[in-house]
Amino acid sequence: MSIPRTRDIFLGVLRSWHAQRNGRLLAVMALPDVVHVLLELGNLLTASQVVTGWKVATRHAAGYPRTFRDDFNAYDLRPSEGVEDYGLYMFLAPYRAKLLPLDKKWEGWWLPDASVFKFPAELNAAGGPPEEWVTWPASRFAGLARGA
Repeated sequence: MSIPRTRDIFLGVLRSWHAQRNGRLLAVMALPDVVHVLLELGNLLTASQVVTGWKVATRHAAGYPRTFRDDFNAYDLRPSEGVEDYGLYMFLAPYRAKLLPLDKKWEGWWLPDASVFKFPAELNAAGGPPEEWVTWPASRFAGLARGA
């Protein structure tokens, strides 16, 4: 996703998929080398089928023979987990990597329904995080699921 045009095409593919109601996108973070997508699958397709469709549609729209790695990682939330920490972890990624200052909004962030999460209400006027969030130790997110 290092090419902004590819990032924007991919985000367009996700917006289209979300509008079709084949599932529900909760949050998307497109970084230069990886995309994090937090979603609820519908009943019709598997995660593999959904991701494959996104990749094919993006490659086609971008005019690239190959844009993505062939594989992907899927993690299922445990029944005891909520989406808040996952969304926050995704949102903070470019800030923790120092890809932009705290007074800027990352262009690859998409939150279809901010009411799903509590943390957006605490962002600064520019849409960035409070400084203390970026300096939290990595252990703050160590409990997140690491596999299905």
